[in-house]
This record gives sequence, C-alpha cells and structure tokens, in this order.
Amino acid sequence: METNSTTPTANRFLVDQDGGDDSVGSVLIAPPFRIGRREGFDLCLVSPNVSGLHAEILEEDGKLWLYDLNSTNGTFVNDERVDVKTLLEDSDTVVFGNRTFRVILADAGSPAGRRPMATVENPVVADSEETPKQKFQRLLDSGAVPFFQPIFEISGDSKRLIGYEVLGRSRIFGLKTPDQMFAAALPLEMESDLSRVLRQRGIAAAHDKLPEDLKLFVNTHPAELECTVLGKSLHELRKSYPDRPIVLELSESSLNAPDTFAELRSTLRNLDIGLALHDFSAAKIHLAELNEIAPDIVKFDSALIHQIYKAPLKQQRLIRAMVKMVKELGITPMAEYIESDDEHKKLTQMGFEFGQGFYYGHPIDITKVSVEQLKQNAEAIKEVISTASSKPEKSKSTLRPADILKKLEEEEAATSEETWKSSDITRDSDWLMQQRENTYTIQLMMSPSKEAAENFIAKQTLAGEYALYHKQGKSSLWYVVLHGIFENRDVAKPRAENFKKCGISPLIRRLSAVQNEIYKRVQAETSNH
Repeated sequence: METNSTTPTANRFLVDQDGGDDSVGSVLIAPPFRIGRREGFDLCLVSPNVSGLHAEILEEDGKLWLYDLNSTNGTFVNDERVDVKTLLEDSDTVVFGNRTFRVILADAGSPAGRRPMATVENPVVADSEETPKQKFQRLLDSGAVPFFQPIFEISGDSKRLIGYEVLGRSRIFGLKTPDQMFAAALPLEMESDLSRVLRQRGIAAAHDKLPEDLKLFVNTHPAELECTVLGKSLHELRKSYPDRPIVLELSESSLNAPDTFAELRSTLRNLDIGLALHDFSAAKIHLAELNEIAPDIVKFDSALIHQIYKAPLKQQRLIRAMVKMVKELGITPMAEYIESDDEHKKLTQMGFEFGQGFYYGHPIDITKVSVEQLKQNAEAIKEVISTASSKPEKSKSTLRPADILKKLEEEEAATSEETWKSSDITRDSDWLMQQRENTYTIQLMMSPSKEAAENFIAKQTLAGEYALYHKQGKSSLWYVVLHGIFENRDVAKPRAENFKKCGISPLIRRLSAVQNEIYKRVQAETSNH
C-alpha cells in the first residue's frame, strides 16, 4: 500500500471534543499520521487509556483511512470499535481510548481561514450573536442527549447484563462533556435544570429500546438537593414509568446536608427507587456513616481499583476487606472504570458483584442501534466475562477491620510464593509500548520459534513480569523475551546478576530501543495489508 506524506490538498482536521486543560484543539491531519501516548507522534495524548502506539491514519486515493494498531482500549468510529482499516468521513466521531475527536474534511476550495469546527453539528453562531444563556437553552431544548453504558453482574455463575448508567452528552460544540455542560450551567444557576433534563431524557429514550427489567442508573447534581424540585421530578418519573427499576446515583459530596438527605432517602424508599453512592472511599466516609446512609450499591473510587492486579498485596488486602465489610452491611459492591481482563478477574476474586467500564462496553447512543443489536452486544460481552471465575465467600466476617486484615495477612503469608507466581503475567507488545521510553528492561533470549520463547518463560523461577514481543529480522521474525521494567540501569543490574546465576546471559536494554523495534514491525505489517 502506498502512502502520501506530501502536503494535503484539503484542510483536514481532528478537533478535540473533550475540552479541559489537556485539550489539543484542532490538529491538521497530514498522513502518515500517528496517534499515541509517546512524545513525538503527530497526535500525542497523555492518558493511561491511550496506548503508546495507538492508531495511524494513512491516505489512499485521496481518502483517509484509520488503522487501530492493536491498542488496549480500542479505537472507535461513530461508537463502533474498529478492527480493520476504516474510511474516515466528514463529521465522524473518533475515540482513541477515552479521548474523543471530530473529523473535519473541508473542501479544498473552501474560504481561507475557515475554522474546522464550522461543520460540527449545531455549531456556535459564527457572528457570536448567540449569548451564553441562548446557547445553554439550546442545549436544554435539543442539544443534550443521553448515552448508555452497560453494567454487568460479575459474581457467581450468572454473568448477566443488569442495567445501564445514563450519561449526559451533547451535540453542541464546546458543550460536549458533562463537565463542559455543567460549567456552562453554573453562572446561570441552572445546574438542577440540566441534571433533571438529562435524567428524564435518558429514561424516556430507554423506554422503547431496553427491556423493562433492566435497571437505569441516573445521576443527580448536588444543586438539586438544595431545591424542592428533585422530589417532584422523581415522582413524575415513577408515575410515567411505574415498572422501570431506577437507581439514583449520589456522590459523597451530596451527603453534607443530613436533614435534606434524610428526606430524600425516605422519598426514594416510597417510590421504590434505589440509591447508589459513587466515588466510595474509606478516606471519604466511615463505615458507621455508610450504615446510616444505607445505599443499595456503592461504586468504589477508580483510584482504588485502577490496575489493581499490579497493586501491592497490602493494598489488595485492604480493598478485599472493604468489599467484605460493605457486603456485611447488605450493600452491593460495584467496581467502575474496569478496562482490562486482568482488572476484571482480580476484582471478581475480591468479591465485587457489579462491574462497569470500557471492558464491558463504551457509552452508546441507543437510538442509533436496533434492539436486536443491543441484545447481541450484551450476549457477546457476557460470553467474554463468563470465563473469569469468582472467588466464593467462605464465611461471614465481622465488621472489625483489624480482625479481617489479620486473617487475610495470615492467608497471604501461607501461600505467598504461590500467590506471587500465579499473579505473574506474560505481557505483550502493547504493554511494552505503554511504558515510559526512558526506563530499562532485561532481554533474556531470542528465538525464531514462539513456542520456544513461551517454554523458556514457563521454566523461569525468578518472580516478576515477563514480556514477549516479536520483531522483524533481516529474513524472518524473532521472538524476544524480556523481564521487568526498571527506572535505570543500576536498578536492573542486581536482577540481571540473578539471571546470570541461573545460566542465562541477560542484556540490559533501554526501553525506547525495544519500542522502536515494535513500531517498525507494526508499520511493516500495516503497509503490507
């Protein structure tokens, strides 16, 4: 396949839709155009959800084609994950990991200085005659749209879809994300209006597309607790949708007014509406308060569970203890922001009952897919997660954290060597591309046989992370086995000496050299498609 690296004949841009301090604004697409987390790429996105080398845009016959380069969290075009090369068209929405962009393909003959966002759906009025209040009213009237992210039961033998969280999105440029929308609502003192519209619009959209037994998790802004309209809004929802299971989500910051909250809790019980507390952390709220609040579900803070399989054993024991204590109170523990199979498996072992995150599905506009497609998607996800086994609860525990931690520590000590080895995972090229390029690793062997490289890893007795990647040699592929990621060469030396004692000849390498080999191999494979 031939690529064109010359100056493009049309103004073609990726326009950042997320805003915020790390927004990259509008980026000119000049193929070959590389996207990833590494510095030096045409579009560098500093995010843990974006792979080191994530995707690439190439040009064929004057058209732009997007390639996902085996990224961890995927590349999506108009809410569809892409596994093969995909044609990019004007106004397409593209997501790299968790970063959203709009494709703008301006005609070559368009007036000079044309702003790329001019073709965005429902753009800001070009002559700036639209006031902030008018723009926000347009958001309330038609611009705010609900997206739905699936929530799965992940414990026990039955892995099933139990509901969706309703998330706010927008068609209006500059007000796409919830943060942007509520920032616009703040000076107008209309946060409660926006929160109510998103909730009502979401449940209405689900009425014709989602089975009535599926729960809908809906959010509320803290400003709604300061006025009397929340109760009225919930009564109207229950009257309009008497059979729909509804769960209202509150953040820890919403619990600062005990009297107001007590009244809300009573209203929720009378309306048979559940309560979920998100961003739960032991540092924010005590168990006694949690028992008094009595939510049906707690969503653990993402900071507690991100890459939990890599966390120190002490942290894993603490979270496992927190899960047990929450369950002792009759509350369902739920994990959010799950992004990988490793996280899913570890969290199910810890006793989490519900799960949500990119691993189970990205937020989607259900109005643009059929009921059958939604069913097929749910079944496909169920098939994937059903392979992970849950760790059963052997006995009831008390609410004394010290006793629980002591018991867990004894269990860990009794099987420390076995636990350590079972947690070791052979990493791949994508994992290597996500590591910092100024770190070091230890190369242990090379082989033209993948089977030989895998057998070599299986025979190793030294604990730690092993990685296997393949690179293009002069005439054939080579499979390379690496061990560990180290801050500098001096830190790697003691471990290299241990391998020498085992009869292995280790080579300490800078990770940037390894990443360069991987990139060249991926580029060669892509160009041969």
